[in-house]
Amino acid sequence: MLEPSLNQQDNQTSYKFVKLSNATAIFYEKLTYPTFRSRLKNLDADQSIVALGVHQGSQPVGLILAEASSNPKIAEILSLFVIPEHRGYGLGKTLLSYLEEELSQSSFSQVNLVYVPNATTPYLEKVLKQCNWSTPQLRMLVCSGPIINIKDASWLKLADALPLGYSIFPWVEISTQERESIQAQQAISAWYPEILSPWTEPEIIEPLNSLGLRYENQVIGWMITHRVARDTIRYTKLFVREDLQRLGRAIPLLAKAIKLQLETQEDSQAVFTVLADNTHMVKFLQKRLVPYQVFVRQSWGTTKVFEM
Repeated sequence: MLEPSLNQQDNQTSYKFVKLSNATAIFYEKLTYPTFRSRLKNLDADQSIVALGVHQGSQPVGLILAEASSNPKIAEILSLFVIPEHRGYGLGKTLLSYLEEELSQSSFSQVNLVYVPNATTPYLEKVLKQCNWSTPQLRMLVCSGPIINIKDASWLKLADALPLGYSIFPWVEISTQERESIQAQQAISAWYPEILSPWTEPEIIEPLNSLGLRYENQVIGWMITHRVARDTIRYTKLFVREDLQRLGRAIPLLAKAIKLQLETQEDSQAVFTVLADNTHMVKFLQKRLVPYQVFVRQSWGTTKVFEM
């Protein structure tokens, strides 16, 4: 278990590593993304969230933040950051090692990390290899830019092209009975991939254009969006039941969600994510979204399984 304070001497520099609480985490807020800062206010009450920090004197210089996924035995690293002036001393690797120890002793069996490559990626991947993480695998394609760029896309007219028997509804209006039915079906037959679960990141689900799809009064799909910044909506979870996917029922959901954002927030940004192994949607993204957007990036994933 991580002790309240641990010293690391390197080049005559003293760093202390601490497990954070509500009282101490407030000083580390700027070391993670705005989306995740609310987690740092719930550390005392929510045991599924773990935050470890490193400081020099009174200055916080590094933070690693993780939480349980939809599977309570699997943790997800949300962010790992060391301020530039303090890099090169192995602080990131030490934070990662302490987190692994903390998670393992808290009965987690596995921890996952997802990242988008940037200038620090070579260092991160070196650390992951040293700590015996799995070889990173391409996970998602991420396409982003101003939503107004898509305004004239001809395929947006498909928002109103669903056949009789289908209906799109605001996700906030899903009933308790429907929610329980979806979860019960998932427990029996795993009818949707967990990565496309509509229940993740509930605190930032965007009510404006998160949508559900019903067929003959049964929920068979969804387009879940998340407000990741004040002016940015991420299109995160697009799913339609497998037997209906080849009929093209997912595209009207996406088109409707985009039109809702365009109608109210033309000057905002959009981020679209597509699973790299979803060949159909990758082709759609490349043909129907990439020509209108500014940035296309890759998201990679890696895992470490703890020895029990």
